[in-house]
Amino acid sequence: MAAAEINAFLNMQANERKVSSSTHNQALSAFLFMYHEVLGIDLPWLDGVKRPA
Repeated sequence: MAAAEINAFLNMQANERKVSSSTHNQALSAFLFMYHEVLGIDLPWLDGVKRPA
């Protein structure tokens, strides 16, 4: 998955599905762990991801 797909998924969770903050944070943490620890890729563009209210 590239930046656009991850961004779209996280924004869809926050805006359309109205998931709780903890669910959204868990998905974000899973992406960060997979990319940073497993693949060795930093995802600095995730700073702009919308968070659920």
